[in-house]
Amino acid sequence: MQPTPTHAPSAAGELIASFRHGKGFLIFSLIFGVVLLGLAAFVLYLETVMPATNNGPIVVQLSGGTAFTFSSPQTLTYSISALLTVLGLGIFAAYGWQKKLRAPRYNVYEHGIERFINDQRDYTAFADIEDLYLFGSGQTVMTGMITNLAYRRNASEPFHRVIESLKGFYEFQQLVRELHVRARMPAVIATLETGGAVTFNCISSGQVWGKRMSGNFLKITTSPIVVSRAFLDYQGRTVPMSSLRTVDLNAWTEKVVIKDESGKAVLSTIATGILSHDLFLNTLDAVFAAEEQTRELA
Repeated sequence: MQPTPTHAPSAAGELIASFRHGKGFLIFSLIFGVVLLGLAAFVLYLETVMPATNNGPIVVQLSGGTAFTFSSPQTLTYSISALLTVLGLGIFAAYGWQKKLRAPRYNVYEHGIERFINDQRDYTAFADIEDLYLFGSGQTVMTGMITNLAYRRNASEPFHRVIESLKGFYEFQQLVRELHVRARMPAVIATLETGGAVTFNCISSGQVWGKRMSGNFLKITTSPIVVSRAFLDYQGRTVPMSSLRTVDLNAWTEKVVIKDESGKAVLSTIATGILSHDLFLNTLDAVFAAEEQTRELA
């Protein structure tokens, strides 16, 4: 269900920063596509004005040793023109795709994000965002770098995706992550203190690696991680919080590993596979701190 576009309310707080995509790549793509189609037409034009000096086959030898044989100069001309046309049309298709991805612009307020697409506006409060999804794509995909941020209120809504081409993307990402934790944490603490549980959505490490290679990045299957002051429940296994001791964050393997008092891993997964993982880690810190305080008072 698509949310109804709304203007940022007064409760959004102070405007912190505005972000938009640059136009340089789109302009370059458009010009390059036009140039390729123009070259395709020019090659055909040359065929009509140049005298025919040879009607026999032509062999084109590439530097790598590969050879292509064409039955006549006309066939070579038409092949070059067709190749340039296909490349030009491919550039135009990429232009249309990228134009759609780069259409949104954003205002980041103290308490939420305002998203603009043309004249349509949509405001999402940080306190309402259940799933903040960070993932990588593009040339640096295998390095684990976060080049995409996506957010949604809950699983009934589609993700809003923000890509690295946004000017100041890394500043945007850091702002959103920090403000999201600040907005959500009070409600999480209140829920835990009253004996309630908080649920985080998680995708498997296999999905994380798979999505780095797949174009359908936002189509994910999640499983819940349930956290309370009394227990942690994941994949059908319920572990008392009193038995948990450490949370290891390994920057090299990108994994979050939660271990019990015997050193056995209770949960081990790639950090970005946990949606809203900054909030998840802060929640665990709060639970462990409360557990430690309880042990000291006992």
